[in-house]
Amino acid sequence: MTAFGLDAFNIDDRCAQILGSYRAIPRGVRRAVAKECERFVLDHIARRRSFAVETTLRTTAAIEQAELASNSGFATEMRFVATDSIAENVARVLQRAQAGGHGASEREIRAIQQASIANLRKAIAAFERVRVYDSTVRWAPPRLVATARDGRVALHGPTPAWLDAILAEDRD
Repeated sequence: MTAFGLDAFNIDDRCAQILGSYRAIPRGVRRAVAKECERFVLDHIARRRSFAVETTLRTTAAIEQAELASNSGFATEMRFVATDSIAENVARVLQRAQAGGHGASEREIRAIQQASIANLRKAIAAFERVRVYDSTVRWAPPRLVATARDGRVALHGPTPAWLDAILAEDRD
């Protein structure tokens, strides 16, 4: 359940609930929980109940689910948060792992960030509303850098390089 009173699903939290820890989550467990998350989404859409899902956006699954929800009459919204720095991402994941959360290799973090940012363009087209935040500055609140409604993007102040890159692709 989220702070907004919605049913919510977080794959990492569910894996930790099953295993008793966020550390060293086997791929098989992660795959099984991803299927459980998919059932959660489809069930909520079928029952017309609002819900929230946490995702890295490394795949298009959340985008496809948003399209299905939208076609079923749901309002869809995404909040996307990224940094401009792989080194910062690696440092934060290491800090999280040292505090008992799950870790990832630099290679995995790099691949997730690249896929996530690449999928943001598709998400902007699929979700009714999108709020994009840059959280590069450590210990500072994420900064709203763009909003999108029905695929139309509005920028808010200086934009990070990762956002400039995907918006430039749209202009090409």
